[in-house]
Amino acid sequence: MARPIKINNSACLTCHSTPAAAPALMVQTYGPLHGFGWHLNEIVGAQIVSVPMDLPIRNARHAFATFMGSLVGVFVVLFLTLNVMLSRLIVRPISRMARAADQVSTGDFKVAEFAERGRDEMARLGRAFNRMRRSLEKTMQLIERR
Repeated sequence: MARPIKINNSACLTCHSTPAAAPALMVQTYGPLHGFGWHLNEIVGAQIVSVPMDLPIRNARHAFATFMGSLVGVFVVLFLTLNVMLSRLIVRPISRMARAADQVSTGDFKVAEFAERGRDEMARLGRAFNRMRRSLEKTMQLIERR
């Protein structure tokens, strides 16, 4: 950020008009060459303020890394949770039904029936499998009697 330094006050000219009008200590400290010859409403310099960007950039990167790490963590937890739920609610029951279907297909009807509670697709599939197993078992019994 920069802004001009403008002489708006005539009191400044008592020291900055000529080296002879300036206090001796000022001339001795800063020399007679610079800071003199000013006129009212004249721009004699610029005030420049700069802010180093290293710290804000470092803070922004840290905040971004924290946010992205948190986001990745949430997605990993969500992925693992969904994976466990999918395994328990879908994959295990279907694997059990596949093993039971293999046993029933070889004539082993000692397979326990599946739980038919619920109204979801797995419960409907369990009911259908149990019905098919009972029908097949009755059919096999009728065939063996004859």
